Amino acid sequence: MGDWKAMSAKSILGRKTNSRWSKVLLSSVASVGFVTGASAADLDTIFTKGAPPVMPDLTWQGMTLIGNIDLGGQYESHGVPNNGIMISPQDMALPSNGGPKYLLSQNNIAPTFLGIKVDRVINDNFDFIARFESGFNPQSGNLINGPRALQLNNGVPLAQQTSNGDSSRAGQIFNGEAYFGLDAHQYGRFQVGRNNNVSVDMFSAYDQNISGAFSLPGWHGSNLGQGSTETIKLDDSIKYLNQIGQFRTELIYGAPGTDTKQMYQGSLGWVIPQASIDVYAGQSKDSVSLSALSAPANLGSTFLGAKVYDTTGYGIFGKYVFDLSGSGYKDRSGKLTVGVGWDRVDYSNPSDGGFLPGHATVGGYIIGPVLSTNGSAASGVLNYAYTGGDRLLDTYFITAKYQVNTQWSVIGGLYRLTQNYFGSGVNALPGVIAPGYSSVSCSTNAFSNCRGSENVVSMRVDYDWTKNLKLYFAVAYSKVDGGLAAGYQHTDEWDPTLGMSFHF
Repeated sequence: MGDWKAMSAKSILGRKTNSRWSKVLLSSVASVGFVTGASAADLDTIFTKGAPPVMPDLTWQGMTLIGNIDLGGQYESHGVPNNGIMISPQDMALPSNGGPKYLLSQNNIAPTFLGIKVDRVINDNFDFIARFESGFNPQSGNLINGPRALQLNNGVPLAQQTSNGDSSRAGQIFNGEAYFGLDAHQYGRFQVGRNNNVSVDMFSAYDQNISGAFSLPGWHGSNLGQGSTETIKLDDSIKYLNQIGQFRTELIYGAPGTDTKQMYQGSLGWVIPQASIDVYAGQSKDSVSLSALSAPANLGSTFLGAKVYDTTGYGIFGKYVFDLSGSGYKDRSGKLTVGVGWDRVDYSNPSDGGFLPGHATVGGYIIGPVLSTNGSAASGVLNYAYTGGDRLLDTYFITAKYQVNTQWSVIGGLYRLTQNYFGSGVNALPGVIAPGYSSVSCSTNAFSNCRGSENVVSMRVDYDWTKNLKLYFAVAYSKVDGGLAAGYQHTDEWDPTLGMSFHF
């Protein structure tokens, strides 16, 4: 996996993170427990007069040091051990989720990262802009590396696996956004490099509870990446953003040739102070979704299984702010913001045949070692999953955030993800035996191509102690059924969490 600039620096960072921030977290938890029996005067003393000092902005010559550290204590009704390189624990239902777990969890409401942001004035009409982020696990100091976590679980029985999952963060030094560009003011903003794609921006703007642990799109990832978590951030891309009056647009095109051969998206939106609406659409060619290899013979293998496909994505999102206090939209207090959205990803067989074993995807990880002949990416490279019918993955959500005052807020969300019955022709391919695919329409969990759904309900309470330090309590309950529950040990999960996020 990736590394810091020097092993000694990595070790020092890891020790400081584990000691200092664990103490801060335990102190925060103790404070919350004490507050439950406190008077109003006590609350004022603890949360106002006793608040930590505010950290100043770290800006010099247009360059700003930015970062975040997110840690919490979490209970998972069905969890797996944390391995120190995943972006977060397995907060929602997954096949490998086992027994109850109490965890020191990370990156629950926002990724932990360290980076630099540049906004340097060139003249009255142009600014030079740049952003480089390095995301890491705050418990270990390791760079976030989803593919490596999958690799560590090659050949490991389902019930013995540690946390794993595909990710756009694959141990790169800059595994977050990493771009430079030009802000041409009235002509828009141009960014070149590694950019968040348009669908990420849509969900981030409209899902009031967007997060890795408590939001279905934030957790699932493939919604954000238009079919693949690897394309949430698009390497070798150019992105354009602009707003003219009440109308705004985003466009992105990338051709990295790794996690996707090429991808493009665009959006058009209308915005006023109290409301907005956006629509987006896009296509990708040869997108890759990684998985651990399942057979015991693959224990220790450096290869990864992969499903390769083309996608078409589109969605519509809306938001409205209710001013319950009557103090105007610039005042934060007494505001109820409701966000809704629908997104569809259409998966189809790759039009050019896909990728062969030996192809290097994000982070340089190699897919293979063979072409799959049993309909499972856990056996090698699968290029034909949608023969006989496309997979349609629909995501719906409604979320609401009530800003009580400048410090307290309450957030809730309802999410539903559905898939159709798809791929009925897989078993008709010469030489292919796919026991995981049904050749007739179905809605049970016996086959992965049956109709199915995942439903999530979540709630979160935030307290902004200072502009840098947020304390939160949150919980999400998730349940899968039908084809989306095929192969699961447990089909539901809940994850009450108490935590803190320190950002600068």
